[in-house]
Amino acid sequence: MQPKGRSARLVVVLLRFTALALAALPALAQSWFPADALPDEAARLYSQFLRTMREPSLTALAKNDRGAVSYRLLWLRDRDRPIVIRFVARPGGTAWFYRRVASGDGLRGPGGLRDTGMSFSFKGRTAGFLKTVEDTGFWQLAEAPTEPGTACRSHWILEGVRQGQYKVVDRCSPDANDPVRIIGQRAMKLGSLRPWPKKVY
Repeated sequence: MQPKGRSARLVVVLLRFTALALAALPALAQSWFPADALPDEAARLYSQFLRTMREPSLTALAKNDRGAVSYRLLWLRDRDRPIVIRFVARPGGTAWFYRRVASGDGLRGPGGLRDTGMSFSFKGRTAGFLKTVEDTGFWQLAEAPTEPGTACRSHWILEGVRQGQYKVVDRCSPDANDPVRIIGQRAMKLGSLRPWPKKVY
């Protein structure tokens, strides 16, 4: 009878742990994304990827540092590894690009962190990237909700922080002329991340 008692207690403990974990999901999502910035399911999913990839909260950055300028692309493809590329401006006009690659994919969820790196951006490149952001009108973009039943081979989730403001735009399989894709591919190039052309979708 003793093993059964232990098993019963273990089941109770696991159920309590699961309930606590599920209850914490909304709070976890809001640590990365403001409430109502994204649909709840998307915010929870994307937060899992960002936590696994050890990424900071840009929402918190916007609140705590009004002088911060940062952009981040979370790139989730249905058959390829999840990727993050994050731009962080520095005083004096230079910047860093941070890149993260995880195992798993956009369908099955994140695995472990597989690769990290950083690339220094001189003044000219930094100014060029920020001009791309302005020219494409990122801060004026409207969030276009994905229609139910739409097949998304990839999601391009682009966040931005400047002057204490925060913005996030989620695009479903954007075409080559979409501003989010233009900014994302520019960030990849400057961050020394060059996926095969056939893997960009």
